[in-house]
Amino acid sequence: MGTSIDAALAALKALLGSGDPVAPRVPNLPAEPPPWPPWTGDLSDAAQISSADLDGQRKRLYTQQVNAFPVITAAGQTLTHARKQLDAVIAAWQADKFSLSGLANTPAGQKALLAAGRIRLGEAGGVIRDAMHEFARAAQQLNAISDDFPLTAGQGRTAQLEMPQLPPDGATTQDVENWWNSLSQEDKERLIAAHPQKLGILNGIPAAVRDPVNRAVLNDDLHRVQDLAKLNGVDPSAVVSDPAKYGLTADDITRYTNAIQTRNGLEHDRTWTADGQNNGDRPVMLWAYDPLAFQGRGKAAIAIGNPDWARNTAVIVPGTGSSVKAGWLAGGRNDAAVLYDQSRLADPDSTSVIAWMGYETPDSFGDPDIGNTTLARQGGNLLAADVNGLTVTHNGPANITVIGHSYGSTTVADAFANSGMHANNAILLGCPGTDLARSAADFHLPDGGHVYVGAASTDPISWVPELGSTLQNYLNDELGNLVGASAGLGSDPAADSFGSIRFRAEVPGADGLNPSDHSYYYTVGSESLRSMTDIVSGNPGRLIDDNLIAEGRHLPHLTTPSQVNIPGLGRVEIPHIDIPLPGLGGIDIEPETGRGGVGSNHEYVPK
Repeated sequence: MGTSIDAALAALKALLGSGDPVAPRVPNLPAEPPPWPPWTGDLSDAAQISSADLDGQRKRLYTQQVNAFPVITAAGQTLTHARKQLDAVIAAWQADKFSLSGLANTPAGQKALLAAGRIRLGEAGGVIRDAMHEFARAAQQLNAISDDFPLTAGQGRTAQLEMPQLPPDGATTQDVENWWNSLSQEDKERLIAAHPQKLGILNGIPAAVRDPVNRAVLNDDLHRVQDLAKLNGVDPSAVVSDPAKYGLTADDITRYTNAIQTRNGLEHDRTWTADGQNNGDRPVMLWAYDPLAFQGRGKAAIAIGNPDWARNTAVIVPGTGSSVKAGWLAGGRNDAAVLYDQSRLADPDSTSVIAWMGYETPDSFGDPDIGNTTLARQGGNLLAADVNGLTVTHNGPANITVIGHSYGSTTVADAFANSGMHANNAILLGCPGTDLARSAADFHLPDGGHVYVGAASTDPISWVPELGSTLQNYLNDELGNLVGASAGLGSDPAADSFGSIRFRAEVPGADGLNPSDHSYYYTVGSESLRSMTDIVSGNPGRLIDDNLIAEGRHLPHLTTPSQVNIPGLGRVEIPHIDIPLPGLGGIDIEPETGRGGVGSNHEYVPK
């Protein structure tokens, strides 16, 4: 009996082989190919293409080797650990036999020995199963790393199943959607598994596809550094500080740092709660991710809720000083989370809120770019492309509202007026000017659409477009050049003459201009967040019901009564005079200044 158990344990041990596991070696970074000789013509072109292809394959092979090292190392550690565990089981079996040797010839002793043998065989089988499971997982990881690497030039391992080509640059959003819908389910799954970065930022691709692709690219960017650090027994910060030492480039580090910021943004929008417990569970999606965009500032867009299926969608566009690199996606900004939460409480219809960090903003209030509209117009083109893409992939009727804050509101205005952006409504918060949009009509909104404006009377940025050039720059200087050396980016959308609908957005207890009031618009309980919630959730009529409509800024008027009371004659009609005056340096009257009853209890609450 004991002999048969010995043989079974020996057979299990043989499954783990003998000899030491292969120790992987970190390859050297491939050198750049030598300069191309002065040779021209068709043959030269073909040779250069072939050379570039081989160089690309060489670099890809290097990257795959680097990515494979931690997997191979872990597999070797699994093998060593399994052998030690199995040796311990065999030693325990030998001890069992010794302790029962005096009873070996008795029925009770044989029964006890059989029971002990079964236990040890079960333990040994568990060791083998665990090891084989880890080996299978390692094999899957290695296959994923090297799946489509061409074994020879022009010959892939899966030549019979070539990966579908992505749409060419310049393809329209509708072309992209048609291309995606034309693919077989197998091809779609293979593309998602391969996760080429371009697929995750192509407008016309459904959000449910973009999210896993972008997350996979983000994970690659994280593990490229983390796995090398683990392999070399150092902290990731050591790799970040000296990437060349570990075979990485500056772009690899930019991808890594922006991946961290984006991951933090996803987690923040998913879990943030006002009570600080951070135990929320919002449905977040990584709708766009390009960590090298805008000279390393990065592009990312996080959607809370699926914008392709939500009845209402809001796109939040930030202003000066915002970027992926600077941490706008997390960093204490709760704009998207609070708007999503309030919208869900305001209306049972589904709402999606997208935090869109998709353009280059001025770096700070001291950046010379803040005083001109170049970045706003460039950003407007990018914003329009993304928002218009939402309309193509959306299922059923949609209510899309685009919200811009500060310089972002100028960008939103230019996206509508200059770049052909299609949405139902616009909301401009603390706007320093609308550039190419001289009035609400320039937004070209559909029937029923409106330009809504939140402009606190104590927000100095919202006053910049109202001031004449002299006073405009004087106020800007007095406030420390809040909008750069030269103030003003166009018309004031809060003016009565602009044609917008202004909602109340005052700050409780405010007394005079205060730069911090420029950042109050998304505060829970504020007039402005309540107003935005009603607009975004498709209930703008509630602005009237809740007394949240504000009077627009306007020129002072010289007015006379239309009647006078003359003793003995009673009330006598006289010509009524109402003449707008130019005001002090062109400054309009601010009806919201000093308004009483400004509270902080306007939030929707759970029923």
